[in-house]
Amino acid sequence: MISSTRNPVSAKQKLSPLRSRRWIVPRLLAAFLFAGSPIAAHADALEDGARALARKVAADGKKDFGLSYTWENRSSVSSSTSERMRAAFEEELERLHTHLVLAAEGHLWILMTEGPSHINLIAQILSQDRELIGAVAFPKGQFTAAERAGTVLRLDRQLLWQQPEMMFDLARSNDPSAKPDVMLVLGRESLSLYRWNQENWLLKDSAPLPHSKLPQRDLRGEIHLEDHFFQFHLPGIECDGDAWQKLSFECEERTGIWRADFDPRLPFSLDPGRSFFAVDPHYSGPKRFSLAGFFSAARSPYSQEDFQYPTTVAGVDGHTYLYLDENEKEHVPESVERLPVEWGSDLVSLSSNCREGLLVVVASGARDHTSRDTLQGFEVAARTVAPMTAATEFPGPILSLRNSSESEAMAIAFNLTTGNYEAYRVTMACGD
Repeated sequence: MISSTRNPVSAKQKLSPLRSRRWIVPRLLAAFLFAGSPIAAHADALEDGARALARKVAADGKKDFGLSYTWENRSSVSSSTSERMRAAFEEELERLHTHLVLAAEGHLWILMTEGPSHINLIAQILSQDRELIGAVAFPKGQFTAAERAGTVLRLDRQLLWQQPEMMFDLARSNDPSAKPDVMLVLGRESLSLYRWNQENWLLKDSAPLPHSKLPQRDLRGEIHLEDHFFQFHLPGIECDGDAWQKLSFECEERTGIWRADFDPRLPFSLDPGRSFFAVDPHYSGPKRFSLAGFFSAARSPYSQEDFQYPTTVAGVDGHTYLYLDENEKEHVPESVERLPVEWGSDLVSLSSNCREGLLVVVASGARDHTSRDTLQGFEVAARTVAPMTAATEFPGPILSLRNSSESEAMAIAFNLTTGNYEAYRVTMACGD
């Protein structure tokens, strides 16, 4: 992945791997949630949980909450259930002589979020660092179907580009005013540079790809763009370049994993002649990985039950697995278990603004290249797979799928009707 920084670099400089920060908040939150036990299930358990959080707020007399609070529901809990819990929270504050008024932008932020197995109610000071005051967790089984008839998630797709020539990937960047600026199309034979001209994309330059050690079957590639600097990967090759006026790039033989957020302790590689990642055959360290290889991987939030970060893996054997990394602090070994699903080889994880802290695993269907493919969002945890969205159909097989950001994915599909290769932006949205 390319670096998220905007510091200028030359075409000869390497764009450093993007290390996501999305795991920092779940770790902090997990510490608060495990400070106390989940609220026991009984008739008034939801209100009791809200009252318990109110007592934590009232007991923290050192913090300056001001005179107001904001209540925000970013979970699947219905608005009526959320309001019932909010009323219990406020009543308990009043009983404890802590007077806070509900406001659109309060000093204290009460946030309802959703994890794989729990609904979390969190209290934070609404400042720059959003300091955590306390949290309570509710098992999802504690909520009835009516109480969880809240925010619905859906997958949206937007067609960005289509062409008759085969393409592996596409990347775009905007100018400072957020208007389209640069587009790079990574094809089978060449890399093409386009510039936006008021109404459409104009081809500005094209350069042939290095082919010295590329396999002839099952070829795959990725390209990442930051401003006008780019990096693209092919099996056994990594290239860095500049697309300011014309295309300029330099390549080197490199077999390392293209994506940096799976397990940095294992040296995965994608060698010339194959289309999947596997542990480097020269690795002799103590850590082991039981799968022969994988096509793609999608990470989920921290598992509160297992003290691990689950990663859904599309195995090279055609099966899908859940990989739980080792937690030395909690003395939990790593494990790999096969999931009872029939998915394709393309997986990504997407976040949504309407569900704070939720990462949905988006999986392609188990179709061949002669039929229409689908994408569908799932909530994946240890021993649990639950659909989160309806299936979204594409006009043909999906050839590649990757994250372009935490909230967006790029899908390349072959349109069976037109014969064109098409690039789509895929996002998670709220509502039916």
